[in-house]
Amino acid sequence: MKTIKYFIFLSITFLTSLLACKKSDIKPENIFTKIYSDSNSDISYYPLDFSENGSGGYYILSSTSIDTTRTWLNTFIMETDDLGEMTWSVTLDKPYVNPISNLISMGGAFYFFCMDEISLGTYLLKIDESNHTAELVKSFPEIVYPLAVSKTPDNGFLLLSYDRTTRSSSINKIDASFNISWQSKFKVIEDAEEQLIDHLIKTGKNIPFFTGTVGEGTASYYYANGLYNYTLSLLFVNASNGERAGVAQGYRYDGGASSILSLEGNTFALSRFSFGEHFILPSTTIDVNSITSLSDLGGGKLAEIAADAETRVKKITLNGKPSIVFATNTNNNQVIVYIYDIASNELLTKKYLGFANPVKIASVMQTKDEGLALLVQTMVTGRFKRISMYKIPKEHLQ
Repeated sequence: MKTIKYFIFLSITFLTSLLACKKSDIKPENIFTKIYSDSNSDISYYPLDFSENGSGGYYILSSTSIDTTRTWLNTFIMETDDLGEMTWSVTLDKPYVNPISNLISMGGAFYFFCMDEISLGTYLLKIDESNHTAELVKSFPEIVYPLAVSKTPDNGFLLLSYDRTTRSSSINKIDASFNISWQSKFKVIEDAEEQLIDHLIKTGKNIPFFTGTVGEGTASYYYANGLYNYTLSLLFVNASNGERAGVAQGYRYDGGASSILSLEGNTFALSRFSFGEHFILPSTTIDVNSITSLSDLGGGKLAEIAADAETRVKKITLNGKPSIVFATNTNNNQVIVYIYDIASNELLTKKYLGFANPVKIASVMQTKDEGLALLVQTMVTGRFKRISMYKIPKEHLQ
C-alpha cells in the first residue's frame, strides 16, 4: 500500500454565512469547505462516495488516474476528522482497480467493490481503520466489469455488472454471508464494451449506473439502471429470484434515468435526461410490472443544469419533515441543491455551491447533526482534478 503524501489542505469558509450568525450558533465541525490537493500535477482524483465513520469524521472513497496514461483507475481511500481535516490516506496496490459507488456501512464496517486489473473480476473489500488501508473480504471472479452496488434490506448487496461474453448486463444478489444468491442477465445485444471502458477510465461519456430497492423494509423488488436491448434502461426485478418484472426504457445512451429514490409503492423521486436536457420529478409513478418509457414521465425541465451533469438524490429530514434533496451541476460549473417537501412536492430551498473553482457532484448525505455534506470533484486553478467536501449546517437549509 502506498500512502499519498504531500497533501496541502485548502480550507475555505462560508464567510457571508458566518457573518450572519453568531460564532456560538454554529460549531466549526458543522460548517466547512475542504479541498484536498496533491502536489503531483499528473494525478487526477474522481471522488465516488463518503460516509460518516464511528469517530465523528468521514471516510472518502475515490479513484485516481495518471493523466498521461490510458489505463484502469487506482483505488484511493482517505479519512478525515470531524472538521474535515485529513487524518490518513492510501492508494491501494494493484490488482484492486476501478472502485465503484457506493461506500456501504454495515455492522460497524465499511465495504466497497472494485475490479481486478487483469481478469476484470470483482473484489469485495472493507476499510481497515487500524492499519489505514483496506482488506480483501471476498473475490467474485465470475462477476466481471462491476459497475454499481447498493445495500439491500437483508444486509446484502445488489451489484450491477457487465458480462462481456454474453453481451449482457448482470444483476447479482449477494447475501449477508457474501455468497451469490442469484444472478439475472439482460441482453444488451450489441457489444457495449468500448463504451463501458471509456466510462470506467473517464475518457468518454459517463453512464449513470446505479442499483437500489423498491420500498423500505422487506424487499419485493429491486431496480438497476443499466444497459438492456440497445438502451440505458431502468430494470425492475423480483427480489426473491431476479426475474424481470418491468422496465422503464430510455433512449440509447442519450436518454434515461440519472437518479432515482423509492418513496412508497410505485412512487419514486427521479431525475432523467434526454439529449442534454434534464428533468427533475420529486414524485412520479412508475409501474414496476410494466414496460414503460421514461420520456412519458415528463417533469420540470431545468435549463440551468449542465448537459453532461450527473445527479444524486437522497431522502432527508428538514425541520422535522421528510424531504428529498437532488444535487447536480449547473452550466456555470457549480453544484446546485434542490430540496423538496415529500408531502407537497413543494420546492423548499435551492442552494448553489462552488465559486472560485469548477465543481462536480459525487455524493450527498444528511449528517448526524441534520446538516448536509456534499462530496465533489473540484478543478483547482481550473485544471487539477481534486477531492473537495462541503459541510452545510441545518441552519442554512431553512
